[in-house]
Amino acid sequence: MLTVLLGLAGGGASQAQSSDSSKDETVKPPAAAPRPSLLLVTIDTIRADRVGAYGYAEAKTPNLDALARAGVRFDNALSPVPLTVPSHATMLTGLVPRHHGVRDNSFKLVDDVTTLAESFQRAGYDTAAFVSAAVLDRRTGLDRGFRIYDDTVRVGDRRAFNYEERAASQTNDAVFARLGELKPPFFLWVHYFDPHLPYVPPEPYRSQAEGRPYDGEIAFVDAQFGLLRDKVLATSGPLIIAVAGDHGESLGEHQEDSHGVFVYQATQRVPLILAGNKIPSGKVVSENVGLVDLAPTLLETLLVDSPKGLDGASLVPTLHGKGEKRAYELESFFPNFAFGWSPLRALVHGRFKYIDAPEAELYDLRTDPGEETNLIAMRDQDASILSRRLAELVGDDRPERPPMEAGHDDHMARLEALGYVDGSDVDRGDGRDDPKVAIGRLKRLNEARRLLQTGKPESALEILTPLTAEDPDNGQALLSKVQAHLGLGQIQAAIGAATQATELRPEDPLAHFNLANSLASRPLDDTDAQQQARLAYQETLRLNPRYAEAYLNFTSFLRRTNDLDGARQLVAQAARYGVEDPDLETQRGLLALQQGKLEETREAFARALRLNPCAPGVEEALGRLAYKESDFREAAVHYRSAFRCEPRPDLAMTLGSIYMLKLSEPDAARDYYTQALAMLPPGHPEAASLREILSGL
Repeated sequence: MLTVLLGLAGGGASQAQSSDSSKDETVKPPAAAPRPSLLLVTIDTIRADRVGAYGYAEAKTPNLDALARAGVRFDNALSPVPLTVPSHATMLTGLVPRHHGVRDNSFKLVDDVTTLAESFQRAGYDTAAFVSAAVLDRRTGLDRGFRIYDDTVRVGDRRAFNYEERAASQTNDAVFARLGELKPPFFLWVHYFDPHLPYVPPEPYRSQAEGRPYDGEIAFVDAQFGLLRDKVLATSGPLIIAVAGDHGESLGEHQEDSHGVFVYQATQRVPLILAGNKIPSGKVVSENVGLVDLAPTLLETLLVDSPKGLDGASLVPTLHGKGEKRAYELESFFPNFAFGWSPLRALVHGRFKYIDAPEAELYDLRTDPGEETNLIAMRDQDASILSRRLAELVGDDRPERPPMEAGHDDHMARLEALGYVDGSDVDRGDGRDDPKVAIGRLKRLNEARRLLQTGKPESALEILTPLTAEDPDNGQALLSKVQAHLGLGQIQAAIGAATQATELRPEDPLAHFNLANSLASRPLDDTDAQQQARLAYQETLRLNPRYAEAYLNFTSFLRRTNDLDGARQLVAQAARYGVEDPDLETQRGLLALQQGKLEETREAFARALRLNPCAPGVEEALGRLAYKESDFREAAVHYRSAFRCEPRPDLAMTLGSIYMLKLSEPDAARDYYTQALAMLPPGHPEAASLREILSGL
């Protein structure tokens, strides 16, 4: 059935026409088959060995498995970098990072590179992309060639998952809302982020993968991919589907808890599946291939001209058993940029992987897929051959972090919110520390950050205090220390740590943001601290004029200090920079409400609800507004929405009062009063009043 749905046979020829010359002597040629569309789905942070088609018995990935049966599964596909942006840049250009210029998540695609979308657009394809995390927003340059580039990730509840991402279901909703706009043939790229930390799969996937939340995230994505596949197939005509992981996840192997530092197979071996028109069915390719090969493969398959000088090679010959064995280079400069450790480069050729590090490594991937036995001393000749070949490839390449572009958005801070460590402040030095030796420091920092996220600042500080003493130039540890001090109410200590961070990282907006937040926590009568807080917020926004969280906190600060004109000017500035954030829109609406500008208030609240359909603060404000205008039915609607999003006893009591006193609906009033009473703690002063009210209903 899937083979039929994918349109593997292409367009059918028209029926032969009658040869009766008395009716029509002209024989019409068969109609040209429609060109296939392309659906590219990239899944962030997915290991190949956690997908059923790749042999994982515990997997719940029926849709990916079905796609693999209908097409080609590449068993040893290699990611070039264990980071999202560089890997996607390779998939969308067919170039290695040395040539497309993206060496870390904070880099931008170089200007003279042709993207896959640009090639398809020139060939007459409609193009659209929907990404699920801020790390892939348009600041990366990956939007080039896409008519639609939906990078609106600030949707949903901040408490549900990391606020810089959206769930696969939300991304699907965005795709489905605009799918009808795409005209076949089209190139549609959809990116899912869910398997990335933190692992918070929704039900029923959480329960089904009890104790294995990472697997639950993959199962959730698989289900959402199935919905996407079916919806696209219903509108596309002939279709090719490509599914690829951008990188994997180290689940504790080699002491790495996630990804970014090392280039072992846990993070570099990813799923890669192709199916659809002209793709063989039920084939497995065991040879090494790379994500760098994806773009030229898709272009050749769809008969679209390929740019010259690509590093990747089309895998079309490989699909028919005629491919050549190639070497693939891997790299991670993240350890160097973030911590001043040695960068890592690797070369995979055939069964061997060579890793260039202060202590070089060689692994036989055929006999040691977990890379546990370093053969560098036992197979020095093989190591020397790969070492020389790698050196010839990279030459004197030694990338430097590009300067931050004036006027750019809050990209770096948003990367920080996603758990990525920015090392723009680090003196790269000679990179003496081998990541294998230094990884323990990162584990300690990550443990401290996890403690902060779970509300344990005192325990986090017990880790961070010796860590910052041992490594005083670790900006990330300092900023985490700021959060720990704030969590403990130690405002002056937080100000001290934040000041140290700004001195270490004068061009980092996140350091200034932490300083501003710390200073703003001082009492309002400390006018000197309040003035310094204002200056620190202004410096934050000078460095990153589209930093949504800075606008939000600065606006709240100005409202607390009764500078309402300044707050209004600030939200207007955010609008000029195109900042989209539901809480900021809520602030905009509240400021307009204070001025009596009801139409502007409603417009701002409507934008807030578009960005976050479950926003109790907005619904409460709309409820109060409707109540003030004596539209009690409308007020109840908004308060009900607020209560659904955030069940609180005060909201339930408000609803009970509206239904009892204004709408004369005692049954509804009894229901909400009962819920309010159940939510109040024993002995609460309101409990007796509620019991008395309920006894009279």
